Amino acid sequence: LGSNTIAGAARCGPLMHIMAAAAASPAEAPAVDKSVFGRVADFAEQAVACEDIASGPFLEACAAYREGLCSMGPAAQVAVSDFDGNFTVVQAFFQKDSGNRATWKALCLDSGAPRVQLKWLLWGLEFFMTYLLKLWEGDWSGASTAYGLTLTNHHTFMQRLGFKALLVTLPGRDSIRNQRMLCPDHSGKEPLDKVVDRDVSRMVQGFLPAVCTALKILESI
Repeated sequence: LGSNTIAGAARCGPLMHIMAAAAASPAEAPAVDKSVFGRVADFAEQAVACEDIASGPFLEACAAYREGLCSMGPAAQVAVSDFDGNFTVVQAFFQKDSGNRATWKALCLDSGAPRVQLKWLLWGLEFFMTYLLKLWEGDWSGASTAYGLTLTNHHTFMQRLGFKALLVTLPGRDSIRNQRMLCPDHSGKEPLDKVVDRDVSRMVQGFLPAVCTALKILESI
């Protein structure tokens, strides 16, 4: 799967005006509803704030992603179980020596790195982010399209048969947009579907490129 990394740039002049305006006004900006996917996006932004991938924020994004996965109904529970089998191993490895494994490259270079779990963790994330990307692009067969671009390249024939049966049970865009468990503290000031739309967009733009970069780092070692 090829993904274009989305980059941004900020200029000091406009930023200084914004900071001055904020200092002149004591009023705080109104709270904005945020779904679990919004939290994934927040951590992803922290993870890519350096040339490498910051391991801590990246794994925090993974943990928040798991919450979102759990909120998507029974069909996603197989994916949750698969995720847990890989994530818990990777997270435990990072936490044993977080100082020396603070970047993804350092973590992957470690002689004891759990490479099998790292690969399957990232491949699973790549699939799910691509699935959401395709749904929000208007592809009603987003799950199947995403599978054809990602996991099918790593599955055996029997795994493909089993996974294709699972694909048809995954929720569509409208179902996800109205899943209240994705935003348990929803205030109602903004429609839930709009909150989810915004957060999915942010997450896909930030986390999918981070996952692809993490894969490239792993595969280059």
